[in-house]
Amino acid sequence: MSSYYRREIPIQSKPIIHTPACYKSPATQCSEFRQIKAPTGHVPSHYENRSNVIARFSSHTPNTNRVIAFHSSACWRDYFHASKTSDKLMVIYFTASWCSPCRYMAPIVDEFAAHYTDVEFDKIDVDELYNVSQEFGVQALPGFLFIKRGKEIDRVTGARLEELQRKIEKHRA
Repeated sequence: MSSYYRREIPIQSKPIIHTPACYKSPATQCSEFRQIKAPTGHVPSHYENRSNVIARFSSHTPNTNRVIAFHSSACWRDYFHASKTSDKLMVIYFTASWCSPCRYMAPIVDEFAAHYTDVEFDKIDVDELYNVSQEFGVQALPGFLFIKRGKEIDRVTGARLEELQRKIEKHRA
């Protein structure tokens, strides 16, 4: 585990989230975390990779949202069963509205989806579709599952954009 992540926070009814070291709570955020949201343009060093990735992909791809969000278990089930016949890589992004690392990764996932047009990106909110997250054994957020022909081939847990990109490159061929 990199030094960027301080710990996993256990939550009884919800999955565990990986928390950046500078994030404490909304009331006691350190100045470094607030500065990334500030209009000054200052980006702390551990956030530079995210900015570079977004800038690199933004310059090469149109900013279209290709991430498919599911809000119904029945719709998800039908879509998942239909995708079992495809050789296309499916990346399932498990997220929650209360998860700050998930909000951090959202624009990166959008950029990856716009860049990697041969990969399907699906988004599932664990609060809306808790049964789906349980079915896949998601215990930490953000969670990324790599699926081919209905079988899980890999997974990434936490806001690790370099690892996510590396695994997309590896499995999409």
